[in-house]
Amino acid sequence: MDVLLVDDHPIIHETLRAIVRSVCSDAEFHGQFDLAGGLSQAHRLPGLELVLVDLGLPGCSGMEAFFKFRDSFPQTRVAVISATEDPDRVLAALNAGAAGYLPKTLLPKAMAGAIRVILDGEVYSPLGAGPG
Repeated sequence: MDVLLVDDHPIIHETLRAIVRSVCSDAEFHGQFDLAGGLSQAHRLPGLELVLVDLGLPGCSGMEAFFKFRDSFPQTRVAVISATEDPDRVLAALNAGAAGYLPKTLLPKAMAGAIRVILDGEVYSPLGAGPG
């Protein structure tokens, strides 16, 4: 199983690599730092099951990166990872079909649980409920 992270911060890559491997030891973790690199990498991963995409990528506005992945890879679960925890943004992402909304403030154990929920085919919301 392939998991792709698209985020512009190296510390997030290192942290999420460890968390993803703790949840799924056979996961192949891939990372890219911008939208173009992420899309290019995703096209080369036939086993891509999960994309974690930052809402704050340079050169993108708001949900643009999420929409590009969602539209380009409709069979792949795409979750948002963001420093923003605004409930309106969370709900907007979930209502747009995100597999989850992962605040960067989650503690590692909670992040692992959230990723496990998403990999199990459910939707993770930090608000405690899925989209209404």
